[in-house]
Amino acid sequence: MIARVAVTAIAVVFAAYPLAAAENNPLTRAVPLVDGRSACVSRNYDAAHLRGHPRQMTQAVLLSLRFEADAGYHVVRIMLREKNRGAPLHVVGICHWSDKANLDVDNKPLIAAFKPTSGLDCHAYGALGTDEEGGDFPVDLAADGKSLTLYLFDQIAAWLGTNQKKKPIGANLGKDDLIFRLDRVDAGACRDIERILRGKQ
Repeated sequence: MIARVAVTAIAVVFAAYPLAAAENNPLTRAVPLVDGRSACVSRNYDAAHLRGHPRQMTQAVLLSLRFEADAGYHVVRIMLREKNRGAPLHVVGICHWSDKANLDVDNKPLIAAFKPTSGLDCHAYGALGTDEEGGDFPVDLAADGKSLTLYLFDQIAAWLGTNQKKKPIGANLGKDDLIFRLDRVDAGACRDIERILRGKQ
């Protein structure tokens, strides 16, 4: 999947983002533009679910959306715990609210299963400190901020473990590991990934 913009270009585009984000939308209602404010959502799949979906490798998903004033945008951190990997996968990037969250530069849908018009337009980091692209993905955030549906691409850039000094890998997610409905939990559940994973270039 070819990302729409390079990571360095993303930073330039989002330089003016806080002004636009101040408009009322589900993202700023869920996570106000206050430094350190965050929302945490998760899903843990029990054994019965996994038996009923034998091709699903994902056992748990944890996602943090955190506004970081020094960066000037909402940082997304995602942890995927899969039964075929020795360490969790981590995706880090930035998100903003958009009326064209699922459209590429040619206004064509990125993901056919994503039906809403509006949503979070998210951009995963490639290797930190470079202009490498990590991939774009949309998020359908509920109007009340209590849940969301995450849509990923199979080759989204991810770190196996938390060492972001290493080059990220293509996540190689299977067809049953691309769409996740997550529910809001206490923000403290995401504190570790917020602390450990670097959230800016």
